[in-house]
Amino acid sequence: MYIEYVQNNFNPSASELELLKSQEIKELYEYIQQQGGFIKYYSQQYNEFQSQDNNERLQLFQKYLLNYELKTTDVDGQYLHRCAFIELNKAIDCFTESPQKWLQDQVTLWSLPNYVSAELNKNLFTFQDLSKNHKNFEIDIIAQNPFTDTTLAKEENYYQAFRMTINQYKDYAEDPKSFLKNNPQYKSDKVYQAVNVDMEDWKEEIHRLFEFLPSCFTRNNGLNYLRQNCKGANVPEIYMRVQNSWLGGQQDFQGLSQININHGPGDCVWTIIDANYIDKLFSIMPDLFRKEGRWYVDIAYFLKNQIPVRQVIQKQGDILIIGAGCFFQAKNIGNSIHSSFNFLMLDEFSFQQIYKRQNRNDFFRFCDVIAIRNLFLDIYIHEKLSILRNYLKQYIDSEFRRQLSKNKLNHFELFISSKDVLICTKCNKEIFIFFQFIKDWVIYCPECYVDYEKVIYMKYSIIQLKYLIQADDIQCSKLLCSNYVGESKCTLKQINQDQVQLSEEEDNSSFVESRKFLDEFIVGLNGESSNSHLQNGASQQQDVLSNDTRQIQKITKKIKTIKLQQVKKKKHKNSTKYSELEVIKYIQQTKRSILN
Repeated sequence: MYIEYVQNNFNPSASELELLKSQEIKELYEYIQQQGGFIKYYSQQYNEFQSQDNNERLQLFQKYLLNYELKTTDVDGQYLHRCAFIELNKAIDCFTESPQKWLQDQVTLWSLPNYVSAELNKNLFTFQDLSKNHKNFEIDIIAQNPFTDTTLAKEENYYQAFRMTINQYKDYAEDPKSFLKNNPQYKSDKVYQAVNVDMEDWKEEIHRLFEFLPSCFTRNNGLNYLRQNCKGANVPEIYMRVQNSWLGGQQDFQGLSQININHGPGDCVWTIIDANYIDKLFSIMPDLFRKEGRWYVDIAYFLKNQIPVRQVIQKQGDILIIGAGCFFQAKNIGNSIHSSFNFLMLDEFSFQQIYKRQNRNDFFRFCDVIAIRNLFLDIYIHEKLSILRNYLKQYIDSEFRRQLSKNKLNHFELFISSKDVLICTKCNKEIFIFFQFIKDWVIYCPECYVDYEKVIYMKYSIIQLKYLIQADDIQCSKLLCSNYVGESKCTLKQINQDQVQLSEEEDNSSFVESRKFLDEFIVGLNGESSNSHLQNGASQQQDVLSNDTRQIQKITKKIKTIKLQQVKKKKHKNSTKYSELEVIKYIQQTKRSILN
């Protein structure tokens, strides 16, 4: 059967050849073929090769019999790796322990019992239920060549097609022949997939998902520190696929971990490469990141190029957890519905992958889906992770160097609504510190500046940020903290306003004693100091970024003094009420006293 093929194309040792000729290997090979082939069999949760005693037989399949099965000679089965599986008796740990303790692998499959999966889907997550509950809801449709097997992102293989209602897509999934006959604008040589279905207003479905999932996916999720909801990240999305539709090769756009639930009824096969091997794939495919999601290739491609790869079949009720920075693709064996969202585990490896991906996004000028720099800042303030201190320092220094590179000298002002997530109107990149405010929320980042604008706004003070990342004791600040979308360690009452307003019923003493008001003294000082430096030339601008210890100590001492003064004032029952104009004068006087 395969003996002649192996002898003609390889050089097996005498002992290997003897084992290949044994009846035991012949029977095992036939059994594996009946199970769908070596790759499928080896990748499943239980197989004959799990025991170390079978290591010699495993090597025969990896070196020789897989090549015979695929009718090739350059596939190296040693690069086929297995994902991790959550055993049923260990599932309780997923509900009681943090993910850092039980998520030890880059790819993990968790199979829910059938009765649990049925309860999860009940009345919500079937084609019929989605059609019933959201009949006329419009969704984006992608047209695909079902037989795509290439690394080239050809337009005829993948393109944006039309929009359908969910009811129309249900009809297509259930009876494609009748649907295509009645809708000639759709082609029979293509398959159609519903992508990125917005669930933001589907409260019942979202509640059901998080009710069934371990609470650690919400409680221990770094995305709780997002300043606004992000579809597909902390807000789940739905995907509806038919047989042979595929999810093109890609990395999560921000390098985050992904939770994907298959609601069924059909299966889906995933091909996944660990984050540690992305650079090797990138060296083989230099345009990898420019064509993400628009190509699909058989797993043999990765094995031929000696890239460690995993394959796993996700069945109905299976939760697939893909680690931070992984590359993945998927193809449907049958019709299925998937819900998906991101997860940020608060560990060093995850932040490394996110930082690395953000650098690539910046290099290729990709749009920002999540404001990563602001997210790192918020997590650092509350979680005190040392790795984020280093990343933030690099972000801050880079931002300031970018501003210094501008030839034109500008006037700098603090933008009050610093808690907003600001995105450049031109390039859709996150705005971290410096920006131009044009009109009607037309905002430009330093890369997109226009020459006629003289004022450069700042979300944060450079000195304040430098002081923050150098401090040993970090506390919440009303100037920095925000109304986060999830549970966080923020100790302040969450406030998120576009501008500071003085209430008619609120006296000036309560306004002055707030931490936000005090923090603005630092920002005002930085703004005025920056302007004085910028007016004297670009060489003196570097002083704003320098670590001036005496200046920081002076500011800190003044703020402590102001705080003590406000504590004394608080003891007086009858506080004097100031007009808004008098308050502004008080701010300016205090800033001048600090500068002097």
